[in-house]
Amino acid sequence: MAATDRYRKASRPTFDEGERQDMTRELIELRSALSDINVFLHAERQQVSRLHAENEQLQLANLEAEKKVSMLLTLSGLTEGELKVFLRDARRTTIVKQRLPPHLRMLHNKLREDLPKPAPGHPEESDEELILKAEINSLKKQLQESKRNWQCEKDALLQDRTLVASENKLQVSKDEAHINLLTARLEESQNLVTETIQDSLKSKSKMQDLEMKWLAEKDYLLSVLASMEENMSLVSHLEAIGRSGSYTDLTKTKSTCELKDLRRENELLRTEMAEAEDLRAVYESQCLQLEQKMCKLREEKEASEQMFKERNQKLAKQIEMLKEENMKLDERRKTDTRGFQSSIRLLKEDMKTVVHQMYKLTMAFSGDTIPVDFTVLNEMQAVATLVRAVQNTISEARRRALRGRVTLSILESYR
Repeated sequence: MAATDRYRKASRPTFDEGERQDMTRELIELRSALSDINVFLHAERQQVSRLHAENEQLQLANLEAEKKVSMLLTLSGLTEGELKVFLRDARRTTIVKQRLPPHLRMLHNKLREDLPKPAPGHPEESDEELILKAEINSLKKQLQESKRNWQCEKDALLQDRTLVASENKLQVSKDEAHINLLTARLEESQNLVTETIQDSLKSKSKMQDLEMKWLAEKDYLLSVLASMEENMSLVSHLEAIGRSGSYTDLTKTKSTCELKDLRRENELLRTEMAEAEDLRAVYESQCLQLEQKMCKLREEKEASEQMFKERNQKLAKQIEMLKEENMKLDERRKTDTRGFQSSIRLLKEDMKTVVHQMYKLTMAFSGDTIPVDFTVLNEMQAVATLVRAVQNTISEARRRALRGRVTLSILESYR
């Protein structure tokens, strides 16, 4: 009974099954919510960069409109204080082409002649050049904004990666501790089972020895009883002679002393038979007690074997659940890495397009006289190296996931 109690203590569950399932469910929900938040943040950052680009385009359109208004003011000869603008719906009015009257046209020509001519060393910049310069400035701002957004996204991705790595390390440590505890308890239960089996075998051997002794004693008592039955006929004949008082048949016997000896032997045999009967009853009670003990030991052995089987089934279920959780985590990690790779690829494509546009614009406006500004290209090269570093970290995380899978397969082989 003490061995069964120790086995029950060793085979008790490590923690409640419902609590463990609730904890795993909450952990999965939190991880999915974290990934959704990361996706929403990425979408918001893309929306912010898009709004910045639209704002730059609107600023360029506003600049062009201001230039057109200033040109119209110079042509009309009006000042800003005299100008009044009425906004109306163009669909309800008909557009009439305006022409300058002759006196205004003459005034416009005179003003153009009076304008100071640019110096030969400083050529006059046309409107197209100004617009292109403004576009270059806006593209530079967009590039800076995209770099800033990319830096923020990179920091967020690195932070997410560190969080995922720390969570994975914590989960792996918890799993290892749990597996070590389960293995220790499994070894303890196996040791207890071996001890109980040895005890049952010893008790069985003792029972067999006692049974052999009882059978030998039984054979001896049966032989004694048979000899007593053989002598009973002679004793009954002698008693009949003693009761009748006729001693005519005593000629067959040698003397009356022999009769007394026979009576004495009869008494001794009766006492021995009574003692043998008592011993038989004692041995029979001992055999019954031993049989009861043997039945109890068999029942305890069956109960311990059943408990051991149930414990092994529970351990197998827990290992299967750990395997499923690891597979889900691996799939989640794969989806995260795919999302990271797609976002990095899109960022690289955007940066390449921006670099090509900047290069074309600088080559179009600089020509052969002004050297190419390689700082932007160096910055883009640095960005490319950072992207490669992020890809290397993703591959390292994938290798760690493969190592975790290998360790899980090793644990399954041990099971």
